[in-house]
Amino acid sequence: MQPRTLALIITILPLIISNVVYLLSAYEGFIPWCIPYIDGCTTISKAARSDNSIFIFRATMIAYGVLLIWFWIYVRQWLDQLYGYTSNIARIILWLGIVGALFFIVYIDFLGTTGEVNRFMRRYGILIYFTCTPIAQILLLRQHYNILPSLQENVIKPGVLQYQLIIIILILAIGIVSGAMDATHTKTYESENIVEWNIALLMQLYFLGVFFIWKDYKYYLKNDSGSTPGV
Repeated sequence: MQPRTLALIITILPLIISNVVYLLSAYEGFIPWCIPYIDGCTTISKAARSDNSIFIFRATMIAYGVLLIWFWIYVRQWLDQLYGYTSNIARIILWLGIVGALFFIVYIDFLGTTGEVNRFMRRYGILIYFTCTPIAQILLLRQHYNILPSLQENVIKPGVLQYQLIIIILILAIGIVSGAMDATHTKTYESENIVEWNIALLMQLYFLGVFFIWKDYKYYLKNDSGSTPGV
């Protein structure tokens, strides 16, 4: 699979599935009807684990987690190509992305199960995913801004980076507001759900920017055991 296609899939797959399972669970009467991004009537987890929804969500989201690992490997190779060497930041981005994806898979695997240990695995699985992935996204954006002045025109369009910067600012703003509400004990069930739905949405929309950045990025397998990325 070519990098651009992969970036598009990891953008749209979670967006489609999370909304499909919400609609299915609401239709079956397990959760209330609302606009969860605005009303926060339910969590993503509750929408995903209701009756038939869990089978759809588990199958597709485990696949998403595997594709996300593949994506971050491509990111590392892309940065190596841009910079001409493997930087420590590129390594950090790779491992933050992989760790986030692995813990997301752990969360999915324990979704719908009972018991304190299982609840612990779900809680920290999704927490680490929501922590490591945005940090990896921020560092990737920083690397793109750093290399931008030395690149040929249109290799990376500044407008795409500005789009991603807005996404990151919104994620940080929501995180700050959520933290302030938690500190002042004004957080509610609904507000916490609104934060969850919107941060998940923004994280996926960030990858859409990578799709446009990778418009000419191709990955070619050599005839031998090696492989060569290229533009």
